[in-house]
This record gives sequence, C-alpha cells and structure tokens, in this order.
Amino acid sequence: MMKAIFVFLFLIVGIFTELKAQDDDEYYKPPSKRLDVRNNTYPNLDRKSMSLYVGIEGGFKLNYASLNNSIGNLVSSQNNNDFSWGISLGYNSDNKWAIETGYLKNPVYFIQSVASGRGVPFTYRIGKDLHTIPVRYKRKVLTLDAITKTAGLYVGGGLLINTNAKEQLVYERTFVGVSGNAANRDTIRLTSDSFLSNKFKVAFEGQVELQGRVTNGFYISIFTRVNVASNAGLRSDLAYFQNSNKIGDATQSLKGISYNFGLLLRVDLARGYKYQSQVE
Repeated sequence: MMKAIFVFLFLIVGIFTELKAQDDDEYYKPPSKRLDVRNNTYPNLDRKSMSLYVGIEGGFKLNYASLNNSIGNLVSSQNNNDFSWGISLGYNSDNKWAIETGYLKNPVYFIQSVASGRGVPFTYRIGKDLHTIPVRYKRKVLTLDAITKTAGLYVGGGLLINTNAKEQLVYERTFVGVSGNAANRDTIRLTSDSFLSNKFKVAFEGQVELQGRVTNGFYISIFTRVNVASNAGLRSDLAYFQNSNKIGDATQSLKGISYNFGLLLRVDLARGYKYQSQVE
C-alpha cells in the first residue's frame, strides 16, 4: 500500500512540474493579459475574482480506541490508521473564503487482539467505511507571499453528515477452547459482537490548510483536520464464559476525536470577476 502511495505522489509531483514549466510568469505578460493587474481604466471599481472549483484529496485518518477491561490480559485494543479520500465542489471568493461540499470516504475502525496462548494473538480490524457528505467553510487568515499572493493559510470548519451511520452489527466472532487437565476439562468461550450506532450520524470538523498556487486555476494544499463526534459510535461487546458461567466482560469503543492529514488538489472549473464601485 505504501509503495502505491509513493508512486501516486511521484506522479503528482511530475505533473505539477510539467504544468509549472508550461505556465508563463504573470510578470512578463502584457498588462492587458495579466490577472494580477488592477483595473486601471476604471480606478473607482474594485475587482474581485470568483471561481467554481473541483477538488480531489487523499490522506490518512487516525482513529483512537479504548478498552475498559482486558479480562486478565486476554483482550487488548489498538488504534487504527486508514487511507481516506474524497472529492469536493466549491465556490471561492477572491481567494479569501470558500464554501464546499462533496463526498468523503470516512473509515472508522479499531484493532482488536485476542491472546491465543501460542505467543501470537489473533488480530482483527473492526469497523466500517462511512459515506460522508462534508459541508465546509474556510477563510484565509494569512498571506504567506505578499508580492505574488500565491500562498496562504486557511482555517475553517463544518459538518460531516455520515449517510450510512445507523444501528447495525458490523462484526461477530466466537472463540472456543478448553482448559484444565484431562480429568477435569472446562470449556471456555469468548464472544465478540461489534456495532455501529447512529451516534456517528453527524460530526463536527475543524481544519487548517496551507494552500499554494501551481498555475492559474490550479492549486495544491496540505491540510490537517480534527473530527469531533460522540464517543462509542463504534463499540465491541466482549464476554468470557467458563462452561456456562460468565466470568468477565469488556467493552472496546472508538473515541469521538479523530485526525485527518492529507493532500488536496484544486482545479478551477469556471472563473469570473465582480466589480464594485468604491465611490459611495
């Protein structure tokens, strides 16, 4: 998987380099064709750019889990990192603020390990890929290149609407074995039932994004996001039995806070300008 990701990133960098080489520097274009020159014919008109854009993103999501009882070191919990991707359609106003929506593949998983008695535990990845509709707003808070204004820092927030987050069983398994000596054997059994709930129906998102322009209408960003939802939207109920007697139980659950890191490509589909008089 990592090899495929590195190849993907290598191809992206190659494409960016080629596009950049083909792009004429705005500084050397005639003033009539430069997009960074203000309107000199009508100096009392303030020009603002507008664009409709599409974005493609990919990255990693970090999920965190907790376990309230190891049942005598029989069960253990691990966090899980997954690849996520999405597409978005948005509106940008003068590279100052933007709103967008789209689709996001939103993995929610944790790792459950059960001791096997042979040194290597049984390990299972439990969860589900959520189909998420993001609704975001982001605003530029800092221009990093004051001359060309090709790079900026954005902060934003929004809602994540998980369309398939509902009460459902996502995993079940039963482990059966024996203990004791040949004259007095006991049957031991561990059950694990995992559920997704509607607690994940809606989540809140905050983000920081560093965006740079590669060429006119083509941008690349790196982002960090934090997602905040209810705790235990994904949980696993475990019970340990000896013969017919229940001697222990535990609950493994996914924490409500997760993190997302990735790369975003943005291409303007349509661009225009709005003129507003500075004279009242």
